[in-house]
Amino acid sequence: MNAEMAELIADGLREAGFNFVASLPATQLHTLQERLRCDAAFVHVGVANEGEGVGICAGAWLGGRMPVMVMETSGILVATYALLRCHATFGIPTLLLSTYRGDLGEQEWYAVHTGAALPGLLQAMRIPSKVVMDPAELKPTLLEARRSMDVSLHPVSVVLGGRLTRG
Repeated sequence: MNAEMAELIADGLREAGFNFVASLPATQLHTLQERLRCDAAFVHVGVANEGEGVGICAGAWLGGRMPVMVMETSGILVATYALLRCHATFGIPTLLLSTYRGDLGEQEWYAVHTGAALPGLLQAMRIPSKVVMDPAELKPTLLEARRSMDVSLHPVSVVLGGRLTRG
């Protein structure tokens, strides 16, 4: 992801009222993670795994913050139990902002199967989601995600299509 895309996402998150970010190092998201870590509008917490991250996001929401978990596609698989056990059970909204490894044009063989499982997994967990392919869709999608979270008290997933995160 380039710096311009990271800035666009950070602006969209700020505009939508997100103010807490959890993430763990990810190659495709490094520029965004650094941008959010250095932005005074966000409290940023580095985590060891995505399950821990969504748990910390739950605590942030209970403490009055509006959380986003920034992760790779595989992170949603790792966070599944925490999302179902905590967020779904107790009505805790968190934005799940992820890459879409395995999207069309993927260049790494190991990422294809994770991406293929993502839409069905989100549907099975009843987490509304949108794959964003066009940078112009980012801000409106983040605003819509926030409105959905406020109404449903449930996680929402915004998936960054491969063109937004590659190269």
